[in-house]
Amino acid sequence: MLRTIVLPLILTTLAGTAMNAQDTPAPPHDARRFVRVQGHGTVAAEPDQARLPVQVATRAETASDAMAQANQKTSAVLKMLRDLGVEAKDIQTSRVNVAPVLDYQRNIQPPPIVGYTGSNEFVVLFRGPLMEKAGAFMDRAVSAGVTSFGGLGFENSKQRTLEQDALKRAASDARARAEVLARELGAAVGDVLRVEEHGAAPAPMLRTMAMADAAGGGAPVMKGELSIPAHITVTFELK
Repeated sequence: MLRTIVLPLILTTLAGTAMNAQDTPAPPHDARRFVRVQGHGTVAAEPDQARLPVQVATRAETASDAMAQANQKTSAVLKMLRDLGVEAKDIQTSRVNVAPVLDYQRNIQPPPIVGYTGSNEFVVLFRGPLMEKAGAFMDRAVSAGVTSFGGLGFENSKQRTLEQDALKRAASDARARAEVLARELGAAVGDVLRVEEHGAAPAPMLRTMAMADAAGGGAPVMKGELSIPAHITVTFELK
């Protein structure tokens, strides 16, 4: 008797719930008019610092000898930087590595170890007037044991402020574009509904100098000008 009474009540309740869900109207769509525009802004600035990756690599019969030779040559290069006026805080080690050298030509598995390489990699920051000494350093560093340089990257120490200035110009540009469109279409620009930044912060300006150029006579360092862009998309309500 209990099962006969309870079961219809449960079915009725579930059926009623399903009917209520189907009868519930969907939420109304946003009927506001809007316009979506892109804004662009650029700020030009003169670089005031240069960043240079440096590598010192050696080879020896044992791992300890390879690393000892790399450390000895690195010490000479670091002294050279100190003599130029570069402070210790502006020299940062990026990688220290020792690895076996394998002979694949003998067709032996596993390939025999015929020596070891040791390497020190670090990045030097030339600030302000020291940028002019980067070329001279590269010229002298080759004879001191540097085996390769990365791209010489030019930067501005106020990068964050410059990026914000570029964003301000992009915002002004976006509003100006929206106002032109609204005016021509018989409307007026209202509140901002959405803003998207497209992450246009620039990579440092690079100058790649070949080893031969640096060893030949110190290639001149042309720092040029930085261009910091900003790109945004803004959605404005139309009145």
